[in-house]
Amino acid sequence: MSISGVLIRFLGAYVVLMIGASNVLRLLGITSSNMGVDTAVLIGAVLWSCRAFGVKNNRYFTAPEKTKVILGLIVVDLSLQIFLAWIILAITGEVMKISTLAFALVVVAVLHSLVIVCFVDVGSKLVAKHLQKQVVDE
Repeated sequence: MSISGVLIRFLGAYVVLMIGASNVLRLLGITSSNMGVDTAVLIGAVLWSCRAFGVKNNRYFTAPEKTKVILGLIVVDLSLQIFLAWIILAITGEVMKISTLAFALVVVAVLHSLVIVCFVDVGSKLVAKHLQKQVVDE
């Protein structure tokens, strides 16, 4: 699997998980945004895509690959956040100051970037466990 494969897998997982989580919350009668669920979706998408790379390639990212993956995941995540903000504002017809929207996106960018960096590292531990188990099983 290539780095672009990781990013495509992340994008697909993130979108599907966001839609699924949103529908589950709606079915449960929860209509407000839930930052914990959003963060769990982000963590799941990061771990799944990074672990898939490790399992398919029998190794984890090299240092340069890791940097590219982290930056790529952040770009994909922020692009989705901007797109979703634009859709929500278009649907609700709300007019929001650009400064307010920019501040909200910066906060999300910082928090999501920290989550991405941390869980790309957690992914390395998951892959190491998988590879050790594979060696023991052989």
